[in-house]
Amino acid sequence: MRLAGVVEFLSFSGVCKSWRSLALSNRKMFMASKPPMLMFISPCGNNKTCLLQDFEGRKFKTMIPQLGGRECLGLSCGHLILFGQQTRDFWLVNPITRHQLHFPNVPTIKIDKEITIRIRAILVFSPSLNSWVFVMTSRATYEIWFSIAEEGKGGAWSRVSSSFRIIDIHAFKGKIYTLNYSSDSWLRRNVCELRLHPPVPKLTLLDTHFVGSTSCVFNFVSSDENLYVMQCVSRYAYMVHKPVGSQLNCVWAPCEKTRQEYALFHSGLKFSVAVKPESWPSSSSFFDANRRGDRFYSAKGWYFPHACLNVNYYT
Repeated sequence: MRLAGVVEFLSFSGVCKSWRSLALSNRKMFMASKPPMLMFISPCGNNKTCLLQDFEGRKFKTMIPQLGGRECLGLSCGHLILFGQQTRDFWLVNPITRHQLHFPNVPTIKIDKEITIRIRAILVFSPSLNSWVFVMTSRATYEIWFSIAEEGKGGAWSRVSSSFRIIDIHAFKGKIYTLNYSSDSWLRRNVCELRLHPPVPKLTLLDTHFVGSTSCVFNFVSSDENLYVMQCVSRYAYMVHKPVGSQLNCVWAPCEKTRQEYALFHSGLKFSVAVKPESWPSSSSFFDANRRGDRFYSAKGWYFPHACLNVNYYT
């Protein structure tokens, strides 16, 4: 647990069988104590090179095979979500554990130059199905698609229709939520709960609402304790909204306390995390050197070791 970072941990686990056994038995606790790493993905022939760099500048490089012609459009449960522009399928790869899942092409999805920007997708695990479930939507459309993995490969896609244009999708504490435009105004947003269980998967509108500008980008962000909605005005200007009231009847109000307690890491891969810095004792020097009132860190790609082994359970 005194190893400096993820790079040293991976090197330690590769020395011999006994060291690897010790590393694996402590891997989840170790990863949970480490802050995000900058992530860079660059094409390399028919492969892709994934480079992870921690706050101290240490680097870990891994090759992700057979993924030429794909673009990384998200991150979920530590898995990179790679989308094939020509094949229209998804390949999910965890660069740390090497776990992979493949899901087929999505019916009726409109392919254009903006598709990788619009796609929102999450990976969840259903204990009742004893299987991974991949859920995706295209921003500002009325459809959600999901596929159940079978032996590493996804099955046929199923569809859930929405009465609202969907902005974002997120798994939190055993449930799946969608953020939507209201049907009566582009300025109003609401939240729905997505239930995938038979006999009829459906979206249930929660009696929640808040108002924002059409020029702002909204998306979900969560900590271990709470689910928030982040409103980004620019790269460094943002506001965090937290539900006030009961779960089914609440107003999303600006939450200044969140900005004081949490460091918010915003990723261009449509996956952001709010974490209390004291949970990363080894990174105190980073926050001292980068002291800012709002502690907002934006990058094209963050990789979150603490989420590498976590599973979004869907109950």
